[in-house]
Amino acid sequence: MRRNLVALAAYLGLSFLYLGIPIAGHPGRELIGYKVDPEIFVWSLAWWPHAILHGQNPVVTHAIWAPVGANLAWATSIPGLALLMAPITLIAGPAFSYNLLAVALPALAAWTAFLLCRYVTGSFWPSLAGGYLFGFSPYMFGQTEGHMHMTSVFLVPLVALVVLRFLDGRLSTTWTTLSLGVLIAFQLSFSTEIALTLTVTLVVALVVAFAVVPSARARLKLLLLPLAGSYALAALLASPLLYYAITDWQHDSINTPAGYPADLANIVVPTQLTWIGWDWTKAVAARFLGNDSENGAYLGLPCLAILAWYAWAKRRSAGARFLTLMLVLGVIAELGLALHIHGKRYFALPWSKLTALPGFNNVLPVRFSMFVALGAGVAVASWAASRTAPLAVRVALPILAMIAIAPSIWNSVWHETPKRYDFFTKGIYHTCLDPNENVLVVPLPRWSDAMLWQAESGFAFRMADGYISPPVPEPIPEYAYVNELQNTNLPGHDWKPIVSFANGQGATMILLESGHGNWTRTLAPVTTPSQVGDVDLYSLKPNGRSACTAGSPAA
Repeated sequence: MRRNLVALAAYLGLSFLYLGIPIAGHPGRELIGYKVDPEIFVWSLAWWPHAILHGQNPVVTHAIWAPVGANLAWATSIPGLALLMAPITLIAGPAFSYNLLAVALPALAAWTAFLLCRYVTGSFWPSLAGGYLFGFSPYMFGQTEGHMHMTSVFLVPLVALVVLRFLDGRLSTTWTTLSLGVLIAFQLSFSTEIALTLTVTLVVALVVAFAVVPSARARLKLLLLPLAGSYALAALLASPLLYYAITDWQHDSINTPAGYPADLANIVVPTQLTWIGWDWTKAVAARFLGNDSENGAYLGLPCLAILAWYAWAKRRSAGARFLTLMLVLGVIAELGLALHIHGKRYFALPWSKLTALPGFNNVLPVRFSMFVALGAGVAVASWAASRTAPLAVRVALPILAMIAIAPSIWNSVWHETPKRYDFFTKGIYHTCLDPNENVLVVPLPRWSDAMLWQAESGFAFRMADGYISPPVPEPIPEYAYVNELQNTNLPGHDWKPIVSFANGQGATMILLESGHGNWTRTLAPVTTPSQVGDVDLYSLKPNGRSACTAGSPAA
């Protein structure tokens, strides 16, 4: 137990070193992440406890895109994390709560991977290296740019650990059912995408284990009943979320899987998010599809050398054959619909047959690199704990593998300072806006810090727009125009579509950040704005306002 706690403390210290130091002076002001995506999670951390405490439906919110609202079962709203963090959020604010999670999640993922590795190997320091390779992998640091639902993966190694303990006869059927049911339910509440890919990986793992580990076949058959029971329990525990996901099923892709494959070269070539890199690696990485936050398939040459050594040295071990085959299948899965090398497409791959299945059209294949990183961590720990190489080599190579994936912590993509105006921080909105007034914020929240403003104001006002996921919900007035705004932030010269959208949503005020010339010119014919610091208010009420008075609106 003491060594487990030492490992956790070490991982937390490293995570703070990598991510926490730059925001330590102002943990409730600055954010870990890039641009506005982190504010989705700041908003979500505030929304769930607020909705529950005020007797509102937390799954279907009308705080954004009011009055149409948004179904949060189809958004990255992390309800499980929000409820776990509710006491801290209510005391210290959602930004502080978000930053605390952003630092803790990589460390927790490394720690649970360490527990898995230690169970497999029985050795401390090899497991320490294995946990690091998972929790601080390029996948994790890429997703830390602003995808907290994708860094909430610390339960995945625990699922594997529970399954292994059952197969080894150390866990009863009842405890296996209960443990897996709770873990899967929580994972659903963290990320439905991770829950789906975890289920796929688990099914494939059981099939592969049955094929290559004959001695485990009897226990694998016995596992089917508790596994089915655990999913039934998870469905029951997560039933409110599942109900709204199923009854309002979204058939279109939020992000198309074809646009986010892992490039085969990315396994050995890092992106700019990794410390080790040269001009030529940056040139190669620039050709990868997707973006740096998603291109996290990098393992590095030292890790690949260990994996090759492990596969050869342990080729007579059924467990090693299982792990090696799972790593190969994981790489094939992360490559996606087609093989890409240096950004060039070569031929179709099996994943292309799955994208038409329900739910799979919202799975980005490159994110299977998380499972590859976990498998690689376990393999490295197993190799380092064995006697297949001299001790000096078994120490040096894992250290080199960890160094090879170290993040470029000086990179600005992990730290953002949102704009906060006196209008919100000093409570001026209480004077200028009616309680729960419906406000249209421009630029749209995808291009501003509006989600943060609403969350930190305690949801004192509703927004006629919002940004909880890229698609604009239907039915929205002036849908084509608003969808274009969501993607381009170009308002055009005609004020009528934006006012028509505002009127259709029942908005009584347009709030504009000062300094946006295009928006100022577009809204000029609407009414004379009230300038309140760095905020311009355009009243859409027939008689203007008694406080923060604006002129008469255009017809």
